[in-house]
Amino acid sequence: MSRGDSTRPSGGDSTLLLKPALLVVGTVVAAVVLVFALNGVLAYLGVGAVGPGAPAAQTGGQPAAASNASGGSSDSGGAADTGGVRALPATFSGQKWYSEDLRDQEFDYKDPNAGDEVKFQPKKMNNSTLPDNEKRAELVREGRSLFANTSEEMPEHVGNDLSCANCHGGGDLPTTTGMVGQDIDMIPLVGTAAGYPEWTGRTERMRDMRQRIMGCFLRSMNSPGSAEGMPAYDSREIQAMESYMVWLNKGTPSQRTPYWRHIEKPEGDEKVPVPEVNPVRGAELYLENCASCHGADGQGIEGQYPPLWGEGSYNDGAGMGRMYTSAGFIREAMPYGAGHTFSNWEDVHDVAGFMNAHKRPHLPRQPKDWAVSGAPDEGIYYDRVQQRHGYDMNPMTKKLMLAGIPIDDSELTAEMIPEDTSRYDQPLRNESVDGSWQTTWIRTYENVGNETATNATATNTTASNQSAITPQAAVTSAIAEEESYAAS
Repeated sequence: MSRGDSTRPSGGDSTLLLKPALLVVGTVVAAVVLVFALNGVLAYLGVGAVGPGAPAAQTGGQPAAASNASGGSSDSGGAADTGGVRALPATFSGQKWYSEDLRDQEFDYKDPNAGDEVKFQPKKMNNSTLPDNEKRAELVREGRSLFANTSEEMPEHVGNDLSCANCHGGGDLPTTTGMVGQDIDMIPLVGTAAGYPEWTGRTERMRDMRQRIMGCFLRSMNSPGSAEGMPAYDSREIQAMESYMVWLNKGTPSQRTPYWRHIEKPEGDEKVPVPEVNPVRGAELYLENCASCHGADGQGIEGQYPPLWGEGSYNDGAGMGRMYTSAGFIREAMPYGAGHTFSNWEDVHDVAGFMNAHKRPHLPRQPKDWAVSGAPDEGIYYDRVQQRHGYDMNPMTKKLMLAGIPIDDSELTAEMIPEDTSRYDQPLRNESVDGSWQTTWIRTYENVGNETATNATATNTTASNQSAITPQAAVTSAIAEEESYAAS
């Protein structure tokens, strides 16, 4: 046997061993590639990683229910630190709703039973929650006091009897719970700071949080009717109120908007066309459900319930003066502590129509709102909207006047309401009444800023502002006016 023949068996054995080894190595490599690919897909979908080295579910080491109970969610995008690898999101998205499903429960938006899924935990104000810096802590405490008792703390800048707590809850009002801005049954401010700066179509510009607060003074607090008008942008008071809102925001998921932010307005078939809203039927519903707190005259109870119309209420440029906005608020929050009492959207439309058929202070710059896009159909106090609907006055006011129901702060009685209110479901555009909104509810502003209009000239001034100003000029004027306030 030759040397070559004697070596063939050993060479064959080596080949047989090499093939299984390559097969094992190939299998391991394929498994590793598969795991990496799977993790990539899961990361893209926002799901936690898999594999022996993967971190736990991203709930801060707590069960998912506990994470939700603190107001967060498992898809908050935050990193989890479980003592191992720190997982970061693959992408950094823009602002999203958390607990968005709670906005999609038909009539149960801001569902009273939502606490079963997301528990609203009011924050306490103490050394553990306030900033370590005493100056900053002092500013937060001051902001809380201003939100709670605005008309008392800042009478020189408030032209009515309202305080921020009237809409946002809490404060020193005996009829609300928790600190101001933390009452889930009203309009909570928790988490809203994350939404600024934001775009506002009303003045066609971006606004930051301070400008938003100043806008509330201008409209809801009717600062043009006060001694000194709107507070300055860099004033101590505005800084304090901003600080309080930022403090309320601490602890909420970054770049996540809470489901309770913004009033849920009617949409699609839920909307009752403005000319078909029945404020006369709304008067009947108001006596049954609202008058016990806000009074048959709409003037409320001092220190407990706010006035809904008249000199002590918000002006005609405020958001609550718009039909669908106020209907959404009534549906969600009224009567206080018993939201969703009204059985359907038609009811809240009618109550909102009744409330906003009354006299209230006039905002001098109101005609400049929505100068480019045009005021929305729900803006029933706006002359351009009234004309669009075919009226020469607020359509809700006209229906009350046709029914003989007072539009001032006179007391409403059941005897004033017609037995058959169905007539007022119709537009009634062509019916004639004595008087109009121009001569019955424009407030006289004397020595307030540059406004010196009297009752005799207020109508002409308003009409002139609306017909003579171009859209671009209106925007420029609005911005200049707000900036002049901020610089004063």
